[in-house]
Amino acid sequence: MIHMEKRDDGVYNCAECDFMRTYDYGKKIYCCDHANRTDDMGKLGVGDLPDGRPEWCPLREK
Repeated sequence: MIHMEKRDDGVYNCAECDFMRTYDYGKKIYCCDHANRTDDMGKLGVGDLPDGRPEWCPLREK
């Protein structure tokens, strides 16, 4: 089950997505682990998770 939090401005928050992964290599690196992403690395951010979703998010259409 995919959990996406809908905010009042209509943007979904990646922090609540089941496909978001956090790795700690001195700094926290946030990545998307969805198999259908169009970005090869799936990198969402370093240090902080950005608001909203990237253009390549496969759940954007849903």
